[in-house]
Amino acid sequence: MEYLYDLLYLVPLLLIAGILDGIAGGGGIIALPAYFLTGMPPHSAYACNKIQSALGTSTSCAKFIKDKYIDFKTALVALPCTVGASFLATRLVMSIDGSVIKIIICCLLPVTAVLMFLKRKVSAGLVKSRELDGRTVLLTMLTGVVIGAYDGLFGPGGGTIAMMMFTLLLGYDLRVGNGNGKLIVVISNVTAVINYVIGGYMIWHVAIPCAIANMVGSYIGAAIGIKKGEKVVFPAMLTVIGFLIVQIVLGFFGIGIGG
Repeated sequence: MEYLYDLLYLVPLLLIAGILDGIAGGGGIIALPAYFLTGMPPHSAYACNKIQSALGTSTSCAKFIKDKYIDFKTALVALPCTVGASFLATRLVMSIDGSVIKIIICCLLPVTAVLMFLKRKVSAGLVKSRELDGRTVLLTMLTGVVIGAYDGLFGPGGGTIAMMMFTLLLGYDLRVGNGNGKLIVVISNVTAVINYVIGGYMIWHVAIPCAIANMVGSYIGAAIGIKKGEKVVFPAMLTVIGFLIVQIVLGFFGIGIGG
């Protein structure tokens, strides 16, 4: 019955993570350390995080598709590159010892938090649809490789990096860049999930309830993001991140990432 106590802790955090991710990506900065703090094995934490991210991001992605904020021409060019990079990165993570993964997480979480701050200063373009000239194809393929590799190796902040690349490199409107980013992150997550399921790392009785909570949050977040309401939840996000960092450092549950 211990997993029920874990769910009482995880489900609310995964709901908040979904809201954050639906707005502009980065929900993994809450979700992944939350899984680690339950004391589950590192590879299983990755696996559970990937399935909730795949389903949650799919939900917000569907909202962007419905509201026509995805440019499928460029997104489809990026997808094969994302799948290949994500597959290789996931296989690499599966071959790394769990203690090394914990060190990687501890090092990259602060970097991702800084990235979330920098994202707020991104000046997006006005493009809603691009023609597939040579430059656009190359930049889109590069985006697909970078996102697949980053998402497979780490994850948190992948949606934010994707959005920034689509807006800064390709000049997309913030909402279209966000929508394109979500689509390729979904594909990267699905690629990783398949690998983790085959490897036997998935803890289904934890992953499924958390994924449902994340899906609900993602849909809410996507609706907020489309209406340009990111500032509404940003202070809440910082509060939650601070809470998690304190837990990690002090070992509030007696486990922590370093435990």
